[in-house]
Amino acid sequence: MANSETSAPSRQGQISVTGQDVNNIQAQNVTVSRASAEHVQAETVYISQAGANRVEAQTVEIRQGGVQSLQGDSITIRQGGAAQVKTNSLSVTQGGVVLADTGDASLTASSVGAILSSGNVVLDQSQTRVLLTRGDVTMDQSGNGILLARNVKTGNNSGVVLMIAGKVDGDVNAVFGPAASAAFGVAFAIVFSVILWLRQRFS
Repeated sequence: MANSETSAPSRQGQISVTGQDVNNIQAQNVTVSRASAEHVQAETVYISQAGANRVEAQTVEIRQGGVQSLQGDSITIRQGGAAQVKTNSLSVTQGGVVLADTGDASLTASSVGAILSSGNVVLDQSQTRVLLTRGDVTMDQSGNGILLARNVKTGNNSGVVLMIAGKVDGDVNAVFGPAASAAFGVAFAIVFSVILWLRQRFS
């Protein structure tokens, strides 16, 4: 693979990188294929069978690729992964994320370590270790370690280790439920500890 350094001004419309190691990329639209990039800034970024250390864009789509730090208004990951994601809308299919700070999120056959959401979250055949949201959670054939949500709606074969929710619609296998007063104290202690650890880990 050839090594090169690319640094394009933000006014440039389109940059396509294939089979190269590049440094900084700035453009309106960026495509990275079978390559790696250090820092990408654009309005639209498409990554296919490639990787990047840091990506900042309005719209990001990753297919069979990986990014360390990912920030954008709308992010779609298919058969790929990211360590840290900050976005208003996250969609993951057959992929994985370590930490997601998002508005809405939709996971299909995917795994996320922790989701901090201000909107609604949909899980389909997916799992999270920690899911904290101010909105609603809909889950089908999915599992959670710690779940904190306004309302939870479940389908078949869904489980939670510890759950706090204003309302639960459907059957969910929970080791600790909201009716157990002792679980509340344990839940909040664990939740705050996890949040502090995650913020320190990725700051």
